[in-house]
Amino acid sequence: MLTNLLFIITGLIGLLTITLIYNNYESNKIMNFYIVLLIIIMSLRFFLNGLTYFVSDSSFKNIYFTYSNFSSVVIPLCYLYFKNLFANEKGFDTRELYHFIFPLSFSILGIILNNQSFPILGLKLFLYVVFISFVVFYNVLSYRILKKNIWSKKGGVKVIMKQNKVINNWASFLFIALVLISIRLITALFIDLYYNQSMKGFNYQWISSCIWLLILIKILITPEILYGYNALNKKINENKKTDLVLNEIWKIAPNISLNNSQHSILKEKIDKNILTYIDHIEQLSFEYEIFRDSKMTLTDFSNKLNIPKSHISYIFKYHSTISFSEYKKVIRIHDAIKHIELNYLKNNTLDSLSKKVGFTSYNPFFTSFKEISGVSPLEYYKMVKVEFNE
Repeated sequence: MLTNLLFIITGLIGLLTITLIYNNYESNKIMNFYIVLLIIIMSLRFFLNGLTYFVSDSSFKNIYFTYSNFSSVVIPLCYLYFKNLFANEKGFDTRELYHFIFPLSFSILGIILNNQSFPILGLKLFLYVVFISFVVFYNVLSYRILKKNIWSKKGGVKVIMKQNKVINNWASFLFIALVLISIRLITALFIDLYYNQSMKGFNYQWISSCIWLLILIKILITPEILYGYNALNKKINENKKTDLVLNEIWKIAPNISLNNSQHSILKEKIDKNILTYIDHIEQLSFEYEIFRDSKMTLTDFSNKLNIPKSHISYIFKYHSTISFSEYKKVIRIHDAIKHIELNYLKNNTLDSLSKKVGFTSYNPFFTSFKEISGVSPLEYYKMVKVEFNE
């Protein structure tokens, strides 16, 4: 009875999760059609399984136990979710229907086999091996696509770094959980085979229920997963007036020893007002205009700031993790990202964008964009293109 209550609770929480996801589905980059379908199928499976204990109608139980194996479609669904998570595709692609041919055919064959009065043990053993191969195959596919396209993705822009970290952690968590569920299923089917029972895989299903419950809780307690980056961006925008946008590059209180007497004098003048200096630097930087000049120098920048060049040089030497030259690239890439998000590329080329934000040609722009954001300009454009179509 307790196990069935666990199933019902897991199913209800899953259905609640889908309800919460629905309103933010289109703008949520972490959610796509396949994870939504995955949550629905798993939640309904656990919910209906839990009801079998409390419903006295034998026909309901027979129908559930007969057709429950159709839920094996969740195995390719997991892979398709990871694949489309990388591609940032929201909808269903009919070309991917072939992934469901085997699990559906296998389930139909299982129903036929289980209806036989004298099931053939050798055939069941063969089908068991085939099914294991199917499960392992899709787990390996998922691992490979995650390793290549999700876990290796890096970026230097603050928001993109946060997004990549959330996606990376979520993908790792979900993949490990699904591998554990696969192991439980393979073990349960082996037990069915060993005792020559109908191969339903119900043994130790409470383990899968607990793992799936953890997945749902992970979604519910992580706003960036449940609602998408709108929640994250809202927090960033709320703090933008008081927080440094490029907080990760600035060293407010560095532990340094100065051997240069000139720098020691500058330290006395600058360090006590370092936050004001940096805030002033960022305010001018994110107006972008000055950095659109490809010939802009540290002298030009200090003149615009109305701060001595020696002060700016000191700040980038002791209070920044990057040089002024690298800082220019970061600001220009931020500028490019802003243009892309305003749909600049709808009527303009990437080469035009590179020159507009201050690069002399496309090649250094491409290299800098990928180094800082973690993706190419075209890939980033595809990532935000969904928002243009809404």
